[in-house]
Amino acid sequence: MNFLAHCALAFEASQRWTHGQDMRYGLLAGAIFADFGKGPIDRSLPVALQTGIRLHRRIDAFAGQHQAVRESCAVFPKRLRRYAPIFLDILGDYYLSQHWDEYYSHSRSTLSQQCYQACDVNAQYLSAEQSAQMARFLGYMRDTDLLASYHDWHHIERAIRSVMRRLNKLSLQDQAITAVYDLRDSGEAAFDIYFGEMRHALLDWASLISSAIDGTQSNSQ
Repeated sequence: MNFLAHCALAFEASQRWTHGQDMRYGLLAGAIFADFGKGPIDRSLPVALQTGIRLHRRIDAFAGQHQAVRESCAVFPKRLRRYAPIFLDILGDYYLSQHWDEYYSHSRSTLSQQCYQACDVNAQYLSAEQSAQMARFLGYMRDTDLLASYHDWHHIERAIRSVMRRLNKLSLQDQAITAVYDLRDSGEAAFDIYFGEMRHALLDWASLISSAIDGTQSNSQ
């Protein structure tokens, strides 16, 4: 899942989990911060932020194992197949933004503004390197209101270019954009399946809160 889907599920978790409302900013920040740091989660972080990062990782693991995702990846040309999960994540945000009102009653702008605020509140917990990266990215997100604008295909192509540049695969950039565009209409049915299953699984994933609490208590002993 890409940023919009991660944030949408984090926001929904804050609505559906017991005491989730109190954890909303941590869940939303974790949905974004998780992409700016790998490895073990810092047990000194607030429980809500730890849980947001854990939820992000659980969503990614679920998507990576889903049959519909694997079948969609197999559609891509062989040279692009190893990067296909990333392309599907980006394309998923396009589908979600296009049909937002079919999933949620709150607006994309409501979600986006709370996400930006959540990142501001929790920025103090980032390392110096992460903070610099996050500041640049958050500036771009705010300037374009990216989370509320993924239905604009321009942002999808820009995201693909960014990925290929980061992977040092600029020679495949045009082929990647074409391949994603070719899947734009036919891939939506698969997204409906696995995103719907993720939403259904959210209540079970509330156990991630306990995991974060246990880890924090162990760290303090």
